Amino acid sequence: MIMDKRKNVYIWTAFMAIFILALYLFNTNLQYTPPGDIETGIVYSKAVVTKVLSDDMGPDPDVPGIRIGKQQLELKILSGPQKGKITQAKNFVGRLNNIHAVKGTKLIVTSYDDFVTTAVINYSREDKLLILLLVFLSIVVFFGRIKGLKAIFSLAFTLVCVIFLFIPLVISGVNPVLAAIIISVLSTAVTLLSLNGWGTKTITAGISCIGCMLLAGGLSYGAGLVTRITTLNTHEAQDLLFVSQRTSLKIRDLLFAGIIIASLGAIMDTTMSIASAIAEIKELNPSLTEKQLFKSGMNVGRDVMGTMTNTLILAFTGSSINVLIMLFMYKLPFIQLINMDMLVIEVIHGLSGCIAVILSIPITSYLASKVFTKTKPETELRPAIQTEEPEPAL
Repeated sequence: MIMDKRKNVYIWTAFMAIFILALYLFNTNLQYTPPGDIETGIVYSKAVVTKVLSDDMGPDPDVPGIRIGKQQLELKILSGPQKGKITQAKNFVGRLNNIHAVKGTKLIVTSYDDFVTTAVINYSREDKLLILLLVFLSIVVFFGRIKGLKAIFSLAFTLVCVIFLFIPLVISGVNPVLAAIIISVLSTAVTLLSLNGWGTKTITAGISCIGCMLLAGGLSYGAGLVTRITTLNTHEAQDLLFVSQRTSLKIRDLLFAGIIIASLGAIMDTTMSIASAIAEIKELNPSLTEKQLFKSGMNVGRDVMGTMTNTLILAFTGSSINVLIMLFMYKLPFIQLINMDMLVIEVIHGLSGCIAVILSIPITSYLASKVFTKTKPETELRPAIQTEEPEPAL
């Protein structure tokens, strides 16, 4: 057992070392033409307000609860080559750029002339975000123990894959859907193996998850074809077209790549839940037939179905709630509303993921029932605990 644990540690260490090295080499050799309007010669730094020299602020006459106007601030630079320097900045406070400062407020400021001229960009929020992150990590570790640590590792691995593998792949000219499939397969394998180890249950859930993830991508791509929706119909299309000039970036299929990545978590959760449930049922009652195991998996899946579909639909709806409120207040005719690019994209997003989650239930139940009637679940392979006292030797 100790040797097996050591072997697993060696394997994981070697894999992560090779993976990190490959990512480093890939990213350092990544070449592309930056956008034409990229900022040059501008420095961003953190600063704190040491004194409010003037404050010409007042209530917005049209929007209650908002103060607008301008301030003259004395700032101390807290980071960068000009750290410690005292400077001044005009802070124009509007409805949208509503950055009202008092003494002690930490801000993000920018300058092109070593902070002789300084502009206020935003509040400095990284400290608060770090506290929130630490609270999240602490809760996961406190309640999850070793599993919690493994879950954090899996989440970090997935984020690294998205930032340092998916994005560079897409920028270098790889089809976004193919890039999304690559990182989804990697994320599924690492997440399931790190949380549950190598075994029949993990393999069953992994195969089902990857298959259903491909199904989600295929459904969304097909829906995009028949509804004539691509990334060019999104709000970011103009900016993407601009930054993709003189590069190999293929933006048309970015929308469907995003759907694959967004659906992965819910599909992985569903497939693992059903595979685990069938494995436990088979362990408790080894005499169950394939049909009975399939029926048990479907019963568990029906309970999971409602919550998982709600998760996906509410996630997509929540991200567009501001736009939905505006559309509701304008009382647009249904025929116009249902054909708007934004709404069609959200419907494709939500329904493609939900269909894949629902279909993952019979797929995983069928595959797991087939596998566990021919092979024993991992839990059955553990040595039985001796509960009776051994007979004394004569």
